[in-house]
Amino acid sequence: MARRSRPGEGPRRTPPRTPPQPRTGPPPPPSSRRNQRMVAALLTVLLFGLIVFGAAAAAEAVDGERWWGYLIGGLFCVIMVAAALRGRQR
Repeated sequence: MARRSRPGEGPRRTPPRTPPQPRTGPPPPPSSRRNQRMVAALLTVLLFGLIVFGAAAAAEAVDGERWWGYLIGGLFCVIMVAAALRGRQR
């Protein structure tokens, strides 16, 4: 009867992990950081728009008054911006 293998015995199924090699080659162009920030700003504006208009649609569905949703969504976005600016200072 064949003996069951224990963990650590037998051939390895995956190669051993090697530490990542440092980046070689030229540095990225300066425009890549600018482009990354532009995409981040665009996605942030789209997220805030989704929050504001989603809150307005939810308020209209619940209460029939869309402006409550605009107010709540806008306040939520102001709080998020204030928290980001406060966290940036630390």
